Amino acid sequence: MKRLRIAVLMGGPSPEREVSMTTGRQIVHSLDPQKYSVLPVEITKEGKWLPRPDMLQLTAGSAEAREHGSAPRSPKPDARSPLVRSHDLRPTTYDRFMESEQVDVAFIAMHGPFGEDGTMQGLLELLGIPYTGSGVLASALAMDKLRSRQIFEWHDIPVPGYRSITTNIWRDRGPVHQQVARDLGYPCVVKPNAVGSSIGVSLVREPTALDPAVELAFTYGPVILIEEHISGTELACGIVDDPATGEPVALPLIEIVPHADFYTYDAKYAAGGSEHIIPARVSEDVAKRAQALAVRAHKALGCEGMSRVDMIARSTDIVVLEVNTIPGMTGTSLLPDAARAAGISFPDLLSRLVENALRRKNRRA
Repeated sequence: MKRLRIAVLMGGPSPEREVSMTTGRQIVHSLDPQKYSVLPVEITKEGKWLPRPDMLQLTAGSAEAREHGSAPRSPKPDARSPLVRSHDLRPTTYDRFMESEQVDVAFIAMHGPFGEDGTMQGLLELLGIPYTGSGVLASALAMDKLRSRQIFEWHDIPVPGYRSITTNIWRDRGPVHQQVARDLGYPCVVKPNAVGSSIGVSLVREPTALDPAVELAFTYGPVILIEEHISGTELACGIVDDPATGEPVALPLIEIVPHADFYTYDAKYAAGGSEHIIPARVSEDVAKRAQALAVRAHKALGCEGMSRVDMIARSTDIVVLEVNTIPGMTGTSLLPDAARAAGISFPDLLSRLVENALRRKNRRA
């Protein structure tokens, strides 16, 4: 049986580039080599496409391969590829890349702007190449925290209290300070509107710390959110489409216990930065309602294939923070953990995502 040609796209100019590279390597070494011929592709910071056949040479016992607690089988280079045959590691443009490679599916392992926000999805739509995960609109909406929250509110999905601030509004910061003190209180959370992985996020405990937190968040874009800080149990719910019905299904709920004040970048990605407890230590009623909310949020944005919905439970109340359309796939990531708890191995999870990409293409044909 002919193996499908899978291009794993990673990197890019996003602040989440390093997480993307780790996710990409893990995917490259976990895709089933009996089913797939894998081509790793690094998108450089300058937007060039860099084939990385050298990644295929890492052994199954390498650090990357051990990240999920087992040694995935290493895929072999495909002799059909002129770029792999020549080990041409020179950067190229996407059009030259597509002329050189016969790609059946693009596996998007890019996080943040340009990869998770509908940009790469739009390019692949124009090229007619099936890709994993959500489409253009859902990706763009999920990446935009303000827009996604407005949609959640319209669907009666509870969210924390928040205020959106632009650079223009911030020029007269006095009223902003007054609104935060009156409507949100301290501590509060300041975050960029369109960056993930907790990059640029600050927990602000007192008014004097608000200005530097806002200035930090503005370095990642012209819109930020200031939201109420909710002290409770941090929850994550992975969503994957059922291969038989195509309907989104909630995976077992994960409780996140960060070893810091909040779930920071280091807490997410550094070994020992946080503890993941499956199933979450909440009542059966809270767990079922959280899973139902996660599916509703996934559907409200029009997500497909997979997502991870982040929530906080305080007593019996649950609020949705955000939906991630391309969750991390590193050794400390939540979606693979939840899938394993549901009896889905990491290679099987990846195969589901590839098959979903092909089903979506067939539906449109």
